[in-house]
Amino acid sequence: MTPNEREEFIFDLAVHKVKQLSQAGVFAMAVDQMCSLLTNESEEQLIKVAPANLYKQDKKKHTKAKGF
Repeated sequence: MTPNEREEFIFDLAVHKVKQLSQAGVFAMAVDQMCSLLTNESEEQLIKVAPANLYKQDKKKHTKAKGF
């Protein structure tokens, strides 16, 4: 099998396997793949592409005790 034939066979097999998955399975695979891609990014790049509600900036710590 040539490298091109192998690549085409792998693609066809992957399409076949994905078609057998449920929607939840497809979503889980997509999330897993996205996690793998984002793992290679720097923290600055992750913060840049993330929506504001996902990134919580460090808040100032209270120096005084709270309570009674």
